[in-house]
Amino acid sequence: MVESLARRRVLNFLDAFYAGDIAAAQACCDDEFDSITHAPVELFPHLGHKHGKDWVAEAIQTQQKRYSSRKYEIRFLAVDGAKVATTQVVSLRKRSDDRVVHLEVAEFFTLRKARILEHRSFFDSFDFVQQVLGHDLTEAFAASVRGAMRR
Repeated sequence: MVESLARRRVLNFLDAFYAGDIAAAQACCDDEFDSITHAPVELFPHLGHKHGKDWVAEAIQTQQKRYSSRKYEIRFLAVDGAKVATTQVVSLRKRSDDRVVHLEVAEFFTLRKARILEHRSFFDSFDFVQQVLGHDLTEAFAASVRGAMRR
């Protein structure tokens, strides 16, 4: 019973988040909601370590400003008691040039009293930045890393 409730709560959160329904997404979260998205905060200042439900609104609003559409597709979901793990493919249509960027995201949720208490997220920020910019950065990056490794 706990597992089915945890599963449903996370799916409700993701549905509300990508639909832009701030109130519904926040309603899925505990008052002590704690989120860590592992990404360079210099590039993604709205990510990193955030505490409180206000981050949910900030994240939704930031994405809505940058992207005209936001969709996700669950690829994997596992539940163990009050813990839920997901992987999904997220598609974002950029407002600036109408290009669609895709990223694979892994998210881990811990619930307390049927509300999301902890959220941990990982994605390939290098690949995402290349998609946002619209060109490959691998060679330039590799050259700078090779130079640094020789020192």
